[in-house]
Order: sequence, then C-alpha cells, then structure tokens
Amino acid sequence: MRIEFIVQGSQDIEQLKSSVQENFLVRLEPPRTVFRTHYDSFDWRLYHKESLLEDTRDGKEHILVWKTLKGENYCPRMKLREMPKFAWDLPKGPFRDLLTPVLEMRELTPKVKVRSRIHVMHLLNKDEKIVSQIILQENNLQRQRGARSQELDNRTTIVPVRGYAKPSIEVARFLEQHGLTPMQDDLMITALNLIDASPGDYSTKLQLTLDPEMRADRTMKIILRRLLDIMLTNEDGTRSGTDTEFLHDFRVAIRRTRSALSQVKAVFPKQTLDRYKREFAWLGQITSPGRDLDVYLLNFDDYRNNLPVGMQPHIDPMRDFLIKQQAIEHNALVKAMNSQRYRRILKSWSAFLDEPVKVRSTLRNATQPTISVARKRIWRIYKGILRDGGLITQSTPAEVLHDLRKDCKKLRYLMEFFRSLFPEKYIEQLTRMLKTLQTNLGDHQDYDVQITSINEIRSQMQTQENGTGETLLAMSMLIEGLQAKLRQTRSEFAVQFNTFAAKENRKLFRELFASTWESQKTLQ
Repeated sequence: MRIEFIVQGSQDIEQLKSSVQENFLVRLEPPRTVFRTHYDSFDWRLYHKESLLEDTRDGKEHILVWKTLKGENYCPRMKLREMPKFAWDLPKGPFRDLLTPVLEMRELTPKVKVRSRIHVMHLLNKDEKIVSQIILQENNLQRQRGARSQELDNRTTIVPVRGYAKPSIEVARFLEQHGLTPMQDDLMITALNLIDASPGDYSTKLQLTLDPEMRADRTMKIILRRLLDIMLTNEDGTRSGTDTEFLHDFRVAIRRTRSALSQVKAVFPKQTLDRYKREFAWLGQITSPGRDLDVYLLNFDDYRNNLPVGMQPHIDPMRDFLIKQQAIEHNALVKAMNSQRYRRILKSWSAFLDEPVKVRSTLRNATQPTISVARKRIWRIYKGILRDGGLITQSTPAEVLHDLRKDCKKLRYLMEFFRSLFPEKYIEQLTRMLKTLQTNLGDHQDYDVQITSINEIRSQMQTQENGTGETLLAMSMLIEGLQAKLRQTRSEFAVQFNTFAAKENRKLFRELFASTWESQKTLQ
C-alpha cells in the first residue's frame, strides 16, 4: 500500500534526502523533471466515479494512470506515445475496456497541469536488496486558465516492495517524526482548487430552489436564465465539434427554453413571446442536422454489429459518407453561430431576462403564485396524455405516437422546471415512470426517423455512386433490422402506457397537481 505525506513548506527536499540517507541504507537515482496533466471529461465523469486520470510525460513517453480517490492499491496504467482524445483511441485491452463505459462518447480534456521534480530513493536491506521506494516530489502549478504559476505542496510517497511491508512502515514513522503530515487530498485536487476549478461543478440539471409564492413571471425568468447559462457553457464546445455532447446539451437547453416559452402561458407580453419563439425555433433548426448525424455516427457500431458478419465491412462506406456530411453541417452551424442574428439573439435575450418584471401586469398568470401556475399547467398536459394515449391502438398512425412523445417531453420539462416545489420522493417516482414511457416513445420515433433517413442516405449514395452494390444491400438489411425493432417497440407501447397510467400513479398526480396547495402538505 502506498503511503503519502505532504512536505511542509519550511522543509527542504535536499535536507530531507540527507536525513533519510543518514538513517537508512539507500541508493539514489538522478533527479528528473516530469510534466503531469489531470484529464477528465468536460462534465467530470471520472471524478463522479471517484477517480482521476493522470498523464505523466517524461521525455517523449506518456504514462497514463487511472487513480482512485477511495484509496485502493490497484491503479491501472499504460505507456503511450501520445495522449488519446477519446477512450476508443486507446489500444484494445483492459485499460480501454474499463475506461470506455465511464467516459462513453465524451472527450478527455486537460483540467490542470503540474511540473514535478522527482527524486527517487531505493531503500535497501543489509543484503542491498531493494525493499521499498521513496519518491520525493517538488511540485509547481504551471500557468493556465488565468492562474499564474506557483509552488504546490511538495510530497513524499513510500512504495513498498511486495513481501517487505516492515521497512516501509519504519520509513513512514521516521518521516512523521520529522514533521511530515499524511496526505489528505490528491495533488491534482489541490491544484484544481488553486485555479478555482471545482471538480464536478458542471450539470445540465436546473438545480433551482424556487419560492412557491413568488410571482410566475419572475420565476420563469430565473428558470430561463439558468437555461441560457447552460447554453453559453456549451457554446465553445459546440463550435469545436469534436465532442458531440456539447451540441447535445446545447440543443437540450434550447428545447427546454422553447417548451418554457410555449407551455407557461400568459406570463410575458405576446410581442416578446412571439419574437423569442421564432428565434429559438431558428436555433433549433440550425442545430438539428448536425445532431442527427452525430447520433447516426455514435450508433454506427451498433448498426454494423446488427448485420451478418460477412456483410459488416460493406457498411463502412456509409460511415465515410456520414462523416463528410457531418463536417458540412458543422461548418454550416458554426457559420450561423458567427452571424449577427445569433449574437443579437443572445444579447437581447440576456438583457430581457435581467430586466426586472413590472410591478403591475395585465397578463393572466404574470403575478400569480408560481405554485398555482405550475400545478394547473402540469395537470392539464397530464390529462391530455392520459386521454390521447388511451386511444392509441396497433393501427394508430406513427404520427400520433410522435405527438404523444412531444407531449410527454413537455410534461417532463415542466416537472423539471418546478421540481423543487413538490415533495422530492413523489416527484422522483412520477418522473421515473414518465421516463420509462418516454423511452418507449423515443425509441419508436428514433427507429421511424432512422429508417427514413437511411433510405434517403442510401438514395444519395446511389446517385453519387459512393456505394457498391454490397454497401447498398447492407444498408437495406440495416433498414429491415430497424423495421423489426420499430414493430417490437410499437407492440410494447400498451404495457408501458398502462403502467404509467396505473391507478396509483393517477392518484399521486391528482394529489400533487390537481388538489389545493394546502392539501398537499399531507404529502410532505
């Protein structure tokens, strides 16, 4: 087990080395300088799994170490010629297999960089056999993210040799007697705190605590401001285009904004509402084609694996076609985001949200308590879903299921907006049931759209002579597989809807959203 200490600022590394040499038999290695970079995804997926990914560059070689914050002994490591951008860029093997489910499609980004001067001392027994290793680090935070370069805690790590635990314990006692203190945080966590980068600080959740009695127009500005902040946070990543989840989160914030503008009625002036409905509809339009292509490429391995083994290589030209189209659509999106219209939308929208609401308003819901407006709207949409979903049969057109899916999404967004106004365990229960129904409807819609889109791509490739006969046949087989999944999803709808519309759920929806606020206190 590794034992780590912090070297106090008043202690000199050279003096510490001399003290160890005077009391133990050691062999020194020449000191060397390494550069260490802490990596994580933009949304801190590794940190949320209580781990850190550290790249140590020593000359031209990179050593990638996956460290746990729980204190376990095993730290997977790998030598590389260059740092990968995604988990799938790593060589095949256990390291990649462990990292891929955590990172999924997200890009690795450098969070903090540290320069370390490393002194290694090998502790020897009387037979001059190495029984432990003492690693002393002189650490400096490199200049980054607006933070100046500065000294970090110097540290000492004791690494026992298997079967020789006692010598390491003796060295640890000696270091404690000389004023070294056990490490509390990993060096990278300390460095992150110095540059004000709070691990785990990004989330697309609204995380709002709303006042139920606040007037609705003020509350909606708070909600919409949070959604704008999420958009702006993902703006640069959307422009770069390498990590597809930036565009996804950017689009979700736009969709939520559009839903808020259309679903929470009579809180903003009609002229203002109509303007921003148009503008956010345009934002939805310019971000849609690129996201669709991202999804097809993210799903491509599944497409390939669903084909017979002999046909799998023939589908690869479709990937090449999608990559080219993705680049075209991304360039179009960046051009739109660089336009005056885009900049004008963000500037005026931000100004509107920061503008105080008028003391008096003739709008029906503007000055009403937020809880009252939220309950009425959620209850109305919920009743519509029960009514429309109960009429769906096996022969109902796909468009009707698509409309129901959109209504479920509106309900979900409203429940997310006003989540803090209702008892957590009950809103969580209902949200979970709604998500299950949404998954069924979403899969049905996705398969339906993919069938149409892949048919169109197949026709384009055929016209442009970009695909061989085997490729076009493989795409036809892919469409047949998607049609089978579409039928299966459709057959499962009734079960999923009946579960959502079960008596106990209807009762809870009624108690939360249809009864008076005072009567809901019994649910607290």
